[in-house]
Amino acid sequence: MPRVRPAAATENVTLPEEARATLKRFHELENCDGRAVVRELQAVGGDLKALRLALTGSDKGPALAAIIDALPREEALRRVDAAL
Repeated sequence: MPRVRPAAATENVTLPEEARATLKRFHELENCDGRAVVRELQAVGGDLKALRLALTGSDKGPALAAIIDALPREEALRRVDAAL
């Protein structure tokens, strides 16, 4: 599993207004593994870089699907909410 930064690394993340739709859609996706989430967001033209930034505080790192799978759902949602 990839190492994911502590939540403190994501506290001061500022995302463009256009990223809100992607983060809201991520919130709506339940019971999906990371690969399914990435596929769904790609299908609707989601901003995957913004989601990565919201989840990790970095625009580079392991595959986004692996990050989504590594984080507990509650923690991922908390980080996305903080970025919104």
